[in-house]
Amino acid sequence: MTQPSKSELTILKALWAESPLSAREIQEKVGPLLDWSFSTTRTTLSRMAEKYLLQIDTRHRVRVYTPVESKARTLSGVMREFFDTVLEMKGPLPTAAFHDSKMLSEEEWAELDSLLNESHGDD
Repeated sequence: MTQPSKSELTILKALWAESPLSAREIQEKVGPLLDWSFSTTRTTLSRMAEKYLLQIDTRHRVRVYTPVESKARTLSGVMREFFDTVLEMKGPLPTAAFHDSKMLSEEEWAELDSLLNESHGDD
């Protein structure tokens, strides 16, 4: 899976909170945060779809977007890359530090913990 950039994560966070959303709805949510024009948001959405980060459907003749991967799976990829490449941690990861995150439900935290540690127990 391609790792999302910081701005792509902002879009994904909006879509994890509520999806599907149209490009206009996404712009309303993230445009002010990213200081982007609508055309920049649309270009980024197209690139995210090309990278298989987003799925595009049509509802009432309007294109709408949903994340391809779950929040936990996406975050596990971002975190695993950071831990592997920056901190050079190859074994089990200390996911308890993220347990109180307001971004993750109890189920999402458990999925994240499982994804981060499923195949890295004795690396």
